[in-house]
Amino acid sequence: MRTNFRIAAATTTTLVAALALTACGGGDGSGDTKAGDRSAASSVATPAADDAQAPSANDSAGSTAGDSKASGSGTGTGTGTGTGSSGSGSGKHAAAPAKTDSKPAKKPSSGGGVVDTPCTGANVKLTATPVTRPINHILLTVTNTGKTLCNAYNAPSISFSKDAQSPIQIDRDTIPQAVVTLSPGASAYAMVRTLGEDDGSKAYDADHVTVYFHGRSGNESTGPSAYAALAKHVAVVDSQARATYWQSDLSTIDSW
Repeated sequence: MRTNFRIAAATTTTLVAALALTACGGGDGSGDTKAGDRSAASSVATPAADDAQAPSANDSAGSTAGDSKASGSGTGTGTGTGTGSSGSGSGKHAAAPAKTDSKPAKKPSSGGGVVDTPCTGANVKLTATPVTRPINHILLTVTNTGKTLCNAYNAPSISFSKDAQSPIQIDRDTIPQAVVTLSPGASAYAMVRTLGEDDGSKAYDADHVTVYFHGRSGNESTGPSAYAALAKHVAVVDSQARATYWQSDLSTIDSW
């Protein structure tokens, strides 16, 4: 009877010892597994540093992976946090380059030079028309028949006869504000008074008028003259005759 008790006690002791070993071995396996998880987490986080140097084409996916790794690593290492930041940074678009003014500078006009070609008989047509009001007046018109601009400088030098008694005077009150420049087809005007106050001089009949042109200085004649026939004879006294400067607007002298 006592022998059977000892055998039972020994068997119980052996069974308890086996259970203890089993419990201890299970604890070590669980501990190894947790350590392995930490090692695995570290091994996953480590390659992310390479990803920061060569980001994948899908930047948004890299950013998500970086954030996930950062939270999985916890506070165990700084690798997870660095990887998350790199992944997020690679997902941003590069700033657009600043716009620059690529428009070329405008070139100066090729026709901006000063016109210095005088209007003469070579590039204008002259007409002479007696007017009824005011009486004893003739309207002179020169029209640019050339292909370039010309300037009607100063006033016309007028002759009604080869035997002119004296030069025809110019009314200086009619000086224009600027030189009259004629484009092709444009006209300039001057008015001529053929008679004035009686000074005892004898009038003569004229059936044409000859006009001489001036250059820039206004003192010399330049180029060929222009000739125009009159529609009717007019009485002329050279000492009483007067003329205006060339005008671009006829209305400035139509009642002169």
